[in-house]
Amino acid sequence: METKKLPRPERRALNIIWTAAGDYSFTPAFTAFTQDGEPDFYMNSIIGYVHKWYDPDIMNDLFDRISGSAFSETLDGLLWVALENCVYEKEVADRPVLTELRRRHAEEFFACELTRSRQQWMAQNSLVYALQAARCRLVLGKDMGLANPWERSLFLALQYDGSLTAQEIADRTIQVFRRFFHAGFSSGPGRLSILGKMRNKMHQFLLKKLPSRLVRTDTLLMTGTAAANGRVAEGRRGLDARRRSPAAQRADRLYIEGCFGRPLLSDEEHHLVEDLLCTGAHADSHLYFTDGKQSPAPSPDPAIQKVRRDASEQMHKNKAHFQGRYRLYKGSITRLSQQIRNCLLVYPQPIRVRSRSGRLYPSQIWRGLHLHDPRVFMDTLKEAEADFSVDLMLDASASRLESQEIIAAQGYVIARSLQLNRIPVQVFSFLSVRGCTVMQRFVDYDGTGEGCAEQIFRYFAAGWNRDGLALRGAGHLMEGSPAKNRLLIILTDASPNDDRRIPPDPAARRLVSQDYSGRAGVKDTAAEVRALRKKGVHVCGILTGTDGDTKAAREIFGTEFVRIEKMERFSEAAGVLIQRQIQKLTMH
Repeated sequence: METKKLPRPERRALNIIWTAAGDYSFTPAFTAFTQDGEPDFYMNSIIGYVHKWYDPDIMNDLFDRISGSAFSETLDGLLWVALENCVYEKEVADRPVLTELRRRHAEEFFACELTRSRQQWMAQNSLVYALQAARCRLVLGKDMGLANPWERSLFLALQYDGSLTAQEIADRTIQVFRRFFHAGFSSGPGRLSILGKMRNKMHQFLLKKLPSRLVRTDTLLMTGTAAANGRVAEGRRGLDARRRSPAAQRADRLYIEGCFGRPLLSDEEHHLVEDLLCTGAHADSHLYFTDGKQSPAPSPDPAIQKVRRDASEQMHKNKAHFQGRYRLYKGSITRLSQQIRNCLLVYPQPIRVRSRSGRLYPSQIWRGLHLHDPRVFMDTLKEAEADFSVDLMLDASASRLESQEIIAAQGYVIARSLQLNRIPVQVFSFLSVRGCTVMQRFVDYDGTGEGCAEQIFRYFAAGWNRDGLALRGAGHLMEGSPAKNRLLIILTDASPNDDRRIPPDPAARRLVSQDYSGRAGVKDTAAEVRALRKKGVHVCGILTGTDGDTKAAREIFGTEFVRIEKMERFSEAAGVLIQRQIQKLTMH
C-alpha cells in the first residue's frame, strides 16, 4: 500500500495499527476514526493487537463464515465486541496505559450521545450498539444496563477472556451465534488472504461523526435514547463502495422486503426498471418500489422484527401528533383546499364533452346511426376540473428524524386538500438503505377518501437519501398518472447524502469516484430535476423547519420552492406555491 497517496488521518491510523501489531507488512481490513475525523488511538490499537495475537487465517475464515449468514452485519459487530475484551486482557499486563485509554474511550462513547445530530445516528446497529454500551458501562464501573434478558444472556456469552486461542474464539463464536440466532454456517471457504477476501467482505469504514465502529451498519434500528428521541435510523459510509456479491444482494433484498413490505413490481419489471434508471451516477445503486404491504408470515430476523415494531410505534406517534393539534391541521386543510379551489375557478380547465354541435367526433358517429343520438360532435367547456395530477414526495432520510410527525401531518394536509378538489394525488416517501433507494407509496391516484390519506401516517425516517435516483424513481411512478399534466412536490431539506459513492465516468471527465453528498449530490439532484422538467413534469420543493439548505434548494429547484419554518404558515405558503404551479399547468 502506498500510504503517501492516503489522506493524513488515514496514514496516522495505519501507523497506529502497524505499531500495535508489530508488523508493517499487512493491510488492515479496518481503520477507526473519532467523531471529528481523527484516528481513534484506542480502537486502532485494538485492531493491531488482534492481528498480533490471533492467527489471521483463522480470524479471516471466521469472518467469512459469518458473511454467509442472513445476520452477517449484526454478527460482525458482535464479534468485535467480544474481540475487544479478550485483546485488552492479552495486552493490559504489558501496557497498563490501556486501562486509561479504555476508560476514556468509554466516556467518549456516551459523551457523543449528547452531541450527535440526527444524521449521525444513522450508523448504528441497535443490537451491536446496545452491547457496546453495556461494555462501556462495565468499563466505567457501572451495571451493564441490559434490561432485555435475551440481550443480557448474549452479552455474557460474548465475554471472551484473554486465555482463548484464535481457534477457541472461532469455535465458541459459532456456537454462540447458532444458539442465539439459529444461524447456519458453512464449513468455511478455506484459507484466504487477509489482504484479499476479508477486505472485500468487510468494508473499511470512516464514520466521521461517530465513535469508532468496527461493524457494517447497513441495518435499520431504533436508537432508543433521549438524544435521538427513539427514532428509526440507518446507514453507513464506507471507503469502498464495491458491488456486493449476488448472495449478499439477495440478503439485502430480503431485508428490505421484510422492513418495508412486498415489492410493487415483478422480478422482471424490477430488472427492466433498474436497467433503465440505475445508470450513470447511480450505476452502483438499486431501486425498490413498495406500498408497505407485509407478507403474512412473520420474519425470523430479530432486526426486521424490531424495525416493524419501531415503524408501528412511529405511526402511532404521527397520528397522536395530528390529533393533538387537530384544530390547527384541520384549519390548514380548509384554507389550503379553498386556495386550490379558487385557483381552479380563476384558471378553469378545458373539458371536452359530446354535443349536438361543434367539431365532428368520428368515434361517436355510430351513436347517431344506431342510437339516433345527435351528440356526435365535440365541444369544449371551461370547467373548474383539474386536468393534472400531483405527486407528493416525502424525504424520509435520517436527517428528518426529529420532524417525522410534522412531515407526516404536512403530507396529509396537502394530500387531503388536493383530494377534496378531486385532483388525483399520489404520495410516497424515499430513502436509501444498503445501496437501494426505497420508494414507499402511501396513496395512489385512485385513493380519494380520508381513510386513504391516513396511510401517510405510516411515514417514518431512516437511512440515507440519494435524491437523484429517487427523482428517477418518482418519474417511473408518475407514468401511471391519469392526467395529461403532472406536478411533483418534494418535501425535503435539500441535502442529498448517500453511502454509495458516485462511480467514475471517463465520458463525464470523472476519473475517480465521489461521495454522494455536498456539492456532488446537489449537482446530481438538480440535473434530475431538469430532466423531469424536460419531460413536461413540473417540479417544485417545500423546505420545512430550520434544517433546509436554501442555497442548495435554489440550485436544485431554481425559484420553484418555498421555505416554511412555522406550521402556522404552512397552508398559506404551500398554497401560494401550489397556486403558482396550477397557473402554469392550466396555461400550458
